[in-house]
Amino acid sequence: MAVLEIALPKLKKDAAKIAEAEETILPSFRVKLQEAGVLNGLRGFFVTENGQDIRQDFREVLLLEWPHIQKFKDFIVSPAYLGFAGQVKDIAYGPPELKLFDVSDDISSIFGSETTLEYLVVKPKDTSEASVKSLLQKLQSNLPQFGAAKAAAASSLNLETQEIAVVGLYTSDAEFETAKVSASRQKLLADIANAADVTSLVAHVAKEIPVV
Repeated sequence: MAVLEIALPKLKKDAAKIAEAEETILPSFRVKLQEAGVLNGLRGFFVTENGQDIRQDFREVLLLEWPHIQKFKDFIVSPAYLGFAGQVKDIAYGPPELKLFDVSDDISSIFGSETTLEYLVVKPKDTSEASVKSLLQKLQSNLPQFGAAKAAAASSLNLETQEIAVVGLYTSDAEFETAKVSASRQKLLADIANAADVTSLVAHVAKEIPVV
């Protein structure tokens, strides 16, 4: 069973230190992730939250595809990960939020060359198993309504309160803006709003794993 990890580092608002870390720390960390078993990875920074510009908050996001959950569990207690955590301590104000999602289908296709990512954080109001499953199925069956070149929906594995992640990849901001105002997408989100609280986070991302 493949697992989608959405990692949300908590970085201080220091552009110079982040840029330095991107040059000195991240290259070797990407290699360590790949050696640990990560199949694909995207990385970038959020630019908007519910349409509001948040570029100055330096909110980083990583999407990682693990072949199964044990690979993730082994990595986060490994010397490689603990060493990385020590290296980035100066630019972080806290530990990262690591969200894991159960992916029943192959998601490798979403890790392409698209550069605009929308991550919908869907928090069901009724967190019973049946209700979450019903909502997830509705989202999965209606993914084309989001207008993304590639999209996936999955339920959380390691969070205290159940969440569903809807991930859509677009070739450009312009493509996303066009998709965002479509009547079918707006109707679907209006329907979902009756059953869940939804936050839209948009990021500019690049594929960083596999390392080339």
